[in-house]
Amino acid sequence: MKLSYRGHTYEAHLSPLHEQAVEEIGTYRGARLTRKRFAVPHEEHGKVELTYRGAKYSHDL
Repeated sequence: MKLSYRGHTYEAHLSPLHEQAVEEIGTYRGARLTRKRFAVPHEEHGKVELTYRGAKYSHDL
């Protein structure tokens, strides 16, 4: 997915979400309210190169 922020474009790599469970949390005006829980897989990103106000630095994720 291509995204942009303040004129800079970048490619976003999104992880797939896996639905774990749906639970009923109550009712509101006669309608059932449910909440879904999702599992987000952890991915190793390694070292990223960042820039803040012109100063470059790297960060391990």
